[in-house]
Amino acid sequence: MRGSQISLEHEPEPRNIAAGSVTGSKGGTPVEILVNLLFWIHIVAIALGGAASFGIPVVGSRMPTASPEVRPLLFSLMDGLSRLGRVAMGLLIVTGPLILWLKYGGAAALSAWFSVKMVLVVVLLVSVIFAGINGKRAERGDTVALQRAPMIGMFTSAVFVLVLLSAVFAFN
Repeated sequence: MRGSQISLEHEPEPRNIAAGSVTGSKGGTPVEILVNLLFWIHIVAIALGGAASFGIPVVGSRMPTASPEVRPLLFSLMDGLSRLGRVAMGLLIVTGPLILWLKYGGAAALSAWFSVKMVLVVVLLVSVIFAGINGKRAERGDTVALQRAPMIGMFTSAVFVLVLLSAVFAFN
């Protein structure tokens, strides 16, 4: 930059990605590319988890008024959404720590919001497991489990939204 000219191109200094920064390189290092791919998988998994978190309660809300002939179809839809949710949770459990380690060098430098997020992730995981157990009981004819299902679905959806909210604050 000469004299009073202002450069519109600002290229940040390359920094170590494991220390929590992103480099200014054009193509990215192999680690940066890996982190970006992991992040993409993480976002796709969040979308899949959201489909399950909100889809299961919607399908489940039809259960009390469904005829006996339609209930197997509804349970089948819920099982499919549940599988989708389990795949999503597995992907999130694998990609999250990898991104955290590769991009940030671990969780030590992150805010208290990250701790809140992780507590909520554990609550979400327990809720998903409980919802699955409850769903199988309902499918076998347990009327109490069937009545409990909408409350579990609302709780799981709310925790999912809180995980996302805390992630926004944790990662800006």
